[in-house]
Amino acid sequence: MTDDTPVVAEALRITGRNRRPVFGSAVLAGAAALLVGGGIVAGAFAVSWGLFLEAGRAAELAIQDEDSYVAYADQWDGLVKVAFCVYPLLLLVAMVSIAWLLTTQAVTVAYARERAAVGTGAATAPGALTLRALWRRSRPHLGVALRVQLLTLACALVPGPAGLLVLVAVELEMMPGVVWPTYHDPATVQFILVGRILPVVIWALGFVLMARFSLATTVRVADSSSATAAMRRSWTLTRTARLRTTGICLLSTVAVAVAFMVLKWLGTYVAHWAGLFMLATTGDNQWVTGVLVIITPVAVALVLLPLALAPMGVLLACLRERLDGGAGEASGAPIG
Repeated sequence: MTDDTPVVAEALRITGRNRRPVFGSAVLAGAAALLVGGGIVAGAFAVSWGLFLEAGRAAELAIQDEDSYVAYADQWDGLVKVAFCVYPLLLLVAMVSIAWLLTTQAVTVAYARERAAVGTGAATAPGALTLRALWRRSRPHLGVALRVQLLTLACALVPGPAGLLVLVAVELEMMPGVVWPTYHDPATVQFILVGRILPVVIWALGFVLMARFSLATTVRVADSSSATAAMRRSWTLTRTARLRTTGICLLSTVAVAVAFMVLKWLGTYVAHWAGLFMLATTGDNQWVTGVLVIITPVAVALVLLPLALAPMGVLLACLRERLDGGAGEASGAPIG
C-alpha cells in the first residue's frame, strides 16, 4: 500500500480483510473483561452487602419515625473504601485489555504487510492468521506492551490532577483576582481564563502526551524493543507529525466515545432486567438494586467497547508504518 492512500482508508481495508483476527481478539478481550471485571465487581458487592442492608434498615426506621434521612449517610465511608480497592483493579484490567488489543492489531497489520510483500499465491506466503497463531505471535510482546500502557498512563495522568488543582485553588480563593461566580455575580474574565480555559489547556496537554506515545506498542511489535525504547521511538516518529498524530488520535477518541455512548444506551435495557432480578432476589432491597442499575450500563459498554477499540489499534499500527517510512513493508520479515 502506497503513501498515496489515506491511512484511515488503509486501516479500514486491513480491518475488513482480516476481520477474524481483528474482532476475534476484541471478543476475547471483552470476554476476559467480563469474567475478571465481573468477578471484581461481584466481590465488591459481596463485601459491601452488609452496608447495603444497614442502609435499607436505617431508611425504614427513619420513615417509620418520620425523620429526615440521607441515603447511605452512615455507610458512605465504608462504600468509599471498597471503591478505592476496586477501581485500581478495574483500571489494571483495562490496561491489560488495551495492551492486548494494541499488540494483536499491530501483529495483524504486520501479517497483512507480510502477505502483501510475498503475494497470497506465493509458496512462502504465510498461512491464515487464526486466533491460535495470533496468540503465538502476540505473546512475546504482551508484557512489554502492558508496561508501555502503564508508563503512558503515568505520563498522561500528570496533567489531570494539575488541572483539578487549579480548580481547587480557584474554589478556595487562593488566586488573587479570581473569584468563583455565583448566582448574583457572573463569571469574570479572570475566572474564564484561569478557572475554565487553563484547566482545559492542561488536560489537552495530557491528551497530546498520549498521542505522542500512542505508537509505542506497535513499535515494540515491529522492533522488539524495550518499553522505554519503544516510547522514545514513538516520540521521535511523531515529532514531525504532531498535528497528524493528534488528529488521528482525536478522531479515534471521538469514534470510541460515540460507540461508548451507544453501547451505554443499549446497556440500560440490560440494567432494567438486572434491577428486576436483584429486587426479586434481595427482598426488594432498593439500595443495592439502585447501585446495580447505575453501574450496569457502564459495565455493558466497557465489555463491548473492545469491538470499537480494535479498529483503532489497526489505525495506529498503519500510522506507525507510514511515519517509519514503510520499513516494515520493505523488509517483509515475519513478526513474532
